Amino acid sequence: MKLAQLVPAVLLYFICNVALCQEIYKNKEFGFEAEIPKDWSVYKETPPPSSNYMIIAWGMPKLYSEMEKEEIENSVSITAIKSSSIKDAAELAEKEYKRVSAFAMKVDRTKINSTEYVCFITSSIIKFRSYVSKQYFFYKNGTGYIVNFTATPGTYTQNEPKFDAFFKTVKFD
Repeated sequence: MKLAQLVPAVLLYFICNVALCQEIYKNKEFGFEAEIPKDWSVYKETPPPSSNYMIIAWGMPKLYSEMEKEEIENSVSITAIKSSSIKDAAELAEKEYKRVSAFAMKVDRTKINSTEYVCFITSSIIKFRSYVSKQYFFYKNGTGYIVNFTATPGTYTQNEPKFDAFFKTVKFD
């Protein structure tokens, strides 16, 4: 691409990100990036240099749930795991299911058809509270990725479209 073509493209990209209030989160060590809405706040990030595991989690803006009768902050996270014991996305999904089942009172999940990712909608009860999660599992170049959205039953449908829009911006190297 010529410089004369590149400058307008970069300028347009920058303007769109500013106009849409997006920030780019990039993790070079684990090979992924995503566009993060500016109204999301970082909830947790594992400190470097963890060589085989990392997690970044964001809190979405709080919203009132009629069902739960309180304000709820839904969460979105990306977990990356480098492990020779994980061979594909399906195996990663199974290990995550077993991990959550160990401390949840109840876990039910429904698989969503996808050709590129393994995706589940999971309902769970943890510490006497109900949650609904949408999880995408992806495996590439020795790294397993879990892109997760967790909400209460009363806030899930309100924020799921925002999570889906976010997921479309996630790129794996």
